Amino acid sequence: MEESTYWAKFWRGRVSRRRLLGGAALAGGGLAAAGIVGCGGEKSGPQGTGGPTKSGGAPSSLSDPAMKAEYPNDGRRQFTPAPADSRGGGIRYVGFDPVVLDRYDPHQTQFGPMYANQSAVFSKLYMYKSHEEPTWENILPDLAESAPEMIGDPPDTYIVKLRKGVKFHNSDAIRANFPSLAGRELTADDVLFSFERQRNENSPQRAYYYRSSQYGTILRMEKVDDYTIRFTTDGPVAPFYHFLADTNAMIVPREIVDQAKDTVDVTTGPKPEERMIGTGPFMWGSLVWGIEYKAVRNPAWFGWDDPSLNRPYLDSYVATGQGLDDSTIEALFREKKIDSAGYIDNPQWLISIKDEIPELTFQKQQSSGWVNSRMKTYCKPFDDWRVRKAFHLAVDRQEVVDVIGSNEWAKVGPVGGAVKYWALPQDELEALPGYRRGAEREEDIKTARQLYEAAGSPEIPQLWFANIPAYIGRFAATYVETIQKNLGANIRTISHPYSRIAEGLVKEECDQAAMTWGFDNGWIDLDDWVYPYFKTGAPKNSFKVSDLALDELLEAQRREFDADKRRALGYRIQKYTMGLEPGKEDSPAALARLDYAAPGGGGVAWPYLKNRTSWPWFGNSYWVAQTWLDKNDPSIQGKSE
Repeated sequence: MEESTYWAKFWRGRVSRRRLLGGAALAGGGLAAAGIVGCGGEKSGPQGTGGPTKSGGAPSSLSDPAMKAEYPNDGRRQFTPAPADSRGGGIRYVGFDPVVLDRYDPHQTQFGPMYANQSAVFSKLYMYKSHEEPTWENILPDLAESAPEMIGDPPDTYIVKLRKGVKFHNSDAIRANFPSLAGRELTADDVLFSFERQRNENSPQRAYYYRSSQYGTILRMEKVDDYTIRFTTDGPVAPFYHFLADTNAMIVPREIVDQAKDTVDVTTGPKPEERMIGTGPFMWGSLVWGIEYKAVRNPAWFGWDDPSLNRPYLDSYVATGQGLDDSTIEALFREKKIDSAGYIDNPQWLISIKDEIPELTFQKQQSSGWVNSRMKTYCKPFDDWRVRKAFHLAVDRQEVVDVIGSNEWAKVGPVGGAVKYWALPQDELEALPGYRRGAEREEDIKTARQLYEAAGSPEIPQLWFANIPAYIGRFAATYVETIQKNLGANIRTISHPYSRIAEGLVKEECDQAAMTWGFDNGWIDLDDWVYPYFKTGAPKNSFKVSDLALDELLEAQRREFDADKRRALGYRIQKYTMGLEPGKEDSPAALARLDYAAPGGGGVAWPYLKNRTSWPWFGNSYWVAQTWLDKNDPSIQGKSE
């Protein structure tokens, strides 16, 4: 087999540890804090005083070039080490991190806010510095000391060497609850335990291992020595290196898990929050649901490849869940009670304050998390492809962008546009039925009603709308009005928390969550976006779809190591699930999920906050280790501690 350009550089070399750089900040733009992480450049914004310096001629939108976004939505740049006299202090931001919606177990949680918190506490073998392209430079060592040695052409064996001397967290509370774990060195046994439990088909928690299809590709895991692991996959698996760096590929110690129940979510012994013990740059501080999450500095962190920098630079970071509205966020930011800020559903205040105080740093960003609807295709009337397609064509995605997103959001297909390499090109997407505008939009509406009437104009089950963020609930009436107008269908809605929606989706009763409307998590690799949702029997396949032809495509993209050929397969898979595969319009997978739009926009920060950036979604908070406060910057005057 000809050597793949996708992996050629991996096979010829190793990632340089000296290239490992990172940082931390707030991700705004529709979710206020979709992912706190960050990076900063050698150059920073002008040294400001924090006082108003009105420039006039405010930009019209966050997309306006006059907004002068400074940093990318990832970690691909140099970072400024903190001077010795600047280490310390803490930062605050408004975000959804305290809104924990499901389990504490890092391998069993599925919602972004929780694994945002966990990502600063638990390390992984590898980590990403960008989610945009599948290039080797974008995966960097974390617990591993270098890129894996890959054997085979294409590879089916990966040898990973661990850093030596990495220690688990150590504090008075940890010593009291887990005396043998406090300060213990991480070894290969911890890696084997973390991966083995997620591929164990006999685990009592099997249904909660949402990434199990990734670990199911492992044929064997072998401990070579305390610092070396050999992974053998069941044949070549193109995204396997990604699996080792994926958002939830966290390494946990055996001691925190109840072995009989195989979970940290237990009611006996130390509480679940007391079991959040990892090797990351921060230790779990405290969590008050919906109010505040606090992480505190791990003084014994291994510091990636340069412990002498004494990272993390900050003593703590705090995410507050109070004041999740734009007026409150603006007031907190102006008073420097928070250090960086995004918008919830009205970006105008960001535009105005950046015009008023131009020395503020601004970051343009798009979220990979997106709003969609899921349908149980085994429940009437969604077992009829005509009904699903009628909804797809009747939905006004531009209405979602305009009403919820103040025209700063973007329409999305089965793969979000923030992950540019794998997503359908935006111009191509917006030319497809269900996305297009003008006269073609009118044609889509006409076709939608014809399909619905041909299906017998069936009664539609109650739509379950998520209750967070609040704008989803506010939008429900607009959505219903549009569907009723375009289809003539009577729609009833109810609001539920995500935990209740998740519970309803896994149950096969058709009177629960037959159709849902709310946020889904943002992903990185093509496999994340399609395989767990649409492969027969896969963990996120709540639609219960089974299409052997689609299964073959899903397996094929896992075996294709040429990036461009794999992307072509990805495009075909996306169109297949959109009902555009010739001869497969009636597939149970076609339009089982309706994808609408993703947040976009940006966020601002005071100039004293260094090494900041944002990420497309939750789960990258370990980059906060790079963030520091410039105590010599005049804008720090008046900052709240």
